Amino acid sequence: MNDLLYKGHFKGLDIAFTYAVATRTVNEAVVRHNCDPAAAHILGRSMTGALLASAVLPEGQRLNACWRYRGALKTIVVDAGQDNTVRGFISPPHLGMYGDAHDELYGEVGELQVVVSRKDGTTANSGTTPISLHDAVNDLAYHYCISDQVETGMSAMIGFRPDPENPVQLCQGWMIQALPNTDLERFDRIRRRMDEDGFCELLGHDSNADGYFEEIAKSLVGDESGYEGLHMETCPTPQFQCTCSREKMGAVVRSLPIPERMELVKKNEPVGIQCQFCNERYELTIDECIVAWNQKPSE
Repeated sequence: MNDLLYKGHFKGLDIAFTYAVATRTVNEAVVRHNCDPAAAHILGRSMTGALLASAVLPEGQRLNACWRYRGALKTIVVDAGQDNTVRGFISPPHLGMYGDAHDELYGEVGELQVVVSRKDGTTANSGTTPISLHDAVNDLAYHYCISDQVETGMSAMIGFRPDPENPVQLCQGWMIQALPNTDLERFDRIRRRMDEDGFCELLGHDSNADGYFEEIAKSLVGDESGYEGLHMETCPTPQFQCTCSREKMGAVVRSLPIPERMELVKKNEPVGIQCQFCNERYELTIDECIVAWNQKPSE
């Protein structure tokens, strides 16, 4: 199944939705960061959740979500745009030794910060929420319920295969959000269906068959009265895309204190800088560093 993203609403129910298949997009991130299956599971679902949320942003805006936990898992950062470009990383990238020990993996109450920025780089809104659900996707949905006061449900499934070049077999997810006139009791019934075996089985199934998307949607809606079908639009195809460049690495070396700069000049060796989001490594010569140090930050 090719990567795709739809957004729309359930007609007659006042419930908005987004649906994403992000298999290839997540696969690239997992391979770039050499994640083990446990870390890949968490990072892939987090990226899918951020894609689902960013799809409903105004044109040109981006969402940056940073999960901070207090267990063995320390940080997840995902940057996703309304154009469905996304990048992300997880620290550490190897978590397999913790198995199902969620308390040890996530620790006590963590923190999720979500910042939405405009095309010009200014902040449109931001919020920070304490999180304790031991699941990054559910924590993101909880953030929208608490911080933005928009009732939200999310579900993301990911599966793997024993292929080091293409380890992600399938990654897809759903998000629903209550619109202003939503019957909240009905919304909660539909949200709870995201945890039912039938929906999870469908979401974990890779299918190109006609009507597959409608089948998943129907499993959510069930027999709710008033449902009149789907209003849906196709969004840009999700893709992994990083904004790093050699030029931007100049800002990194400019952040070095003067004593460290002097040490680098004495060594006269290339300075290696690795992008956290895509793992791309850049080497700047000392001459390039000196040029960067002499530039003003706005240049």
